[in-house]
Amino acid sequence: MQIVDVVTHLPIGQRMQSAQAVRVVFKEVDMTVLTRATDCRLATDRAGLAVATQNIRTMHFLARLAKAFNDADVPVMVLKGAALQLTVYEHPTDRQMCDLDLLIKPCDINRAFAVLESLGAYRSQILMREDFFPKYYYEAEYTVGDIMPVVMDVHIRPLRPLRYVQFMPDDALWENAQKVQIGDAFVYLPCPEEMLIHMTAHLAVHGDSNRKWREDIYRWSEQYAEQLDWQQFVEMAQKWRLTLPVIAGIEAAQVGQQRWIVPQLVFENLLDSPVNWRDRLCLRQAPRDDDHPTAHVLVNALVTPGILFVLGYLYAAIIPGKEHMREWYGHEHAGWLPIAHVCRLLRPVTKYFDGLWSIFSRTRIVRDESGRPQLTAARDIDAGKTIGHFTVRAWDGQAKASVIMTDPHGESMHLSIKGKMRFVGSSDKPNARFDGYRIVAIKRIRKEDVITVGVERESKVTGRKTRTTEQTLQKAA
Repeated sequence: MQIVDVVTHLPIGQRMQSAQAVRVVFKEVDMTVLTRATDCRLATDRAGLAVATQNIRTMHFLARLAKAFNDADVPVMVLKGAALQLTVYEHPTDRQMCDLDLLIKPCDINRAFAVLESLGAYRSQILMREDFFPKYYYEAEYTVGDIMPVVMDVHIRPLRPLRYVQFMPDDALWENAQKVQIGDAFVYLPCPEEMLIHMTAHLAVHGDSNRKWREDIYRWSEQYAEQLDWQQFVEMAQKWRLTLPVIAGIEAAQVGQQRWIVPQLVFENLLDSPVNWRDRLCLRQAPRDDDHPTAHVLVNALVTPGILFVLGYLYAAIIPGKEHMREWYGHEHAGWLPIAHVCRLLRPVTKYFDGLWSIFSRTRIVRDESGRPQLTAARDIDAGKTIGHFTVRAWDGQAKASVIMTDPHGESMHLSIKGKMRFVGSSDKPNARFDGYRIVAIKRIRKEDVITVGVERESKVTGRKTRTTEQTLQKAA
């Protein structure tokens, strides 16, 4: 039986080539994206080969993804790495891609999720509440594949800070978008001016934390120097209240470069744009959001226009859903939810005391070297102890974490696992088992060990695609 990579749909033996490399041609939009070529440079450059393999695999998947979106009549836009691979970078080793950034129109988000799940992708991020995205949060994370997973950030808005929600309309980046061919399908890219606005603002919002983002900005401005309408560039940055992050992004990307990224007169026009204390506070806090979540919420509330919108955001942030609260407290008993809220409020203090924090939470989500989320032990767990509880919903045919339960009447139900426990691993030598709606340790689990359960594997072959489903059989009391 031929084994097929679920991401690229290429036979494994065909995908893994050592002496001969696969060159990706993305420069010409009217060309087929993927063509074969020999590049002796990659034969001796192991790091370059690893980058090229990851990029090629990701772009293969993007070609499949674009075709699925086209067939479903759902417009999809690519940002950052994928967009630059399609336009600026000529060789797959030039710029490493860590994920795919997709932008979807708000009215199409549910259909977009259906397309992603039809390709085997699954939600790999737990938000504060199920309704937190898309109203208050700008992206949802999906993952597809097991060996070398592709992570997708599905954006409803281009940038994270909540303040920009009120100034960037739903059609931001879409009104002047351009079609670019990829394989037998097409995706949308922002126009050169709006792409540059997004890249510079993104760099500033994320604190200039990645050198490749600076290189992206320089390459883009160099590639489209003769096409950029600088008046439109300034006007859109002002209209969206992004002049301050755009200026900061340009200044960061300009370091070490001899050629001006934007003409000096354009930069001066940006400097003359009016800004206020809310703009400054928003940009000052944005790079610190991950390390200071409380300040993140408070600053969002202070700088975002719309009192009713802000009150709704504060309610969602202060009173998260149960799925999110299970991450803060590793037990489930009468009155566990208020205790979980207390643990969450004390987190700014308990984070400095790892032993104290492990009392409350027995598990953590960490990513392995390939970027796949895994459920691990936050502390030693003795045999027979409850690792965590989970809830279920009807299996949709796509979710990877699923169980078959038998009720007291002998009826079997195929259900999807919700919450953090859905990241439990599978192994022929498990250290945990299912017991009703909880996962229990069957032997002593050491801190940082990956938590796994036993599985029954069933292989199915459908056309060109080989799918392996993993189902754990259990009886619910």
